[in-house]
Amino acid sequence: MMSQERPRHEPSDFVIWASATLLGVVSGIGAAFVLWGQLHKTAEPGMLSLAVVSMAVGLALVAFALRAFTGRLFLLALATSLAVAFFVGSGSFGAISGS
Repeated sequence: MMSQERPRHEPSDFVIWASATLLGVVSGIGAAFVLWGQLHKTAEPGMLSLAVVSMAVGLALVAFALRAFTGRLFLLALATSLAVAFFVGSGSFGAISGS
């Protein structure tokens, strides 16, 4: 029985994957800042936190449904950085925006 060989990845594949991941992280931080900036004074804090968590979980579920590895990396990085930046960076967002 023939064993299947694993495909060899070119160095350009790793550059593409790293770029997609970094773009996802930057996009997630930006989305967290925009959400915080628009909603921190208007929404109830519990509902706002629940909305961010549900967005991150939804993005992660869509990422797992994708076949393309690059798209999956992008969406997982976006979901993770959105949640982490929103919950960890709220104080920094306040300092940046002057609130």
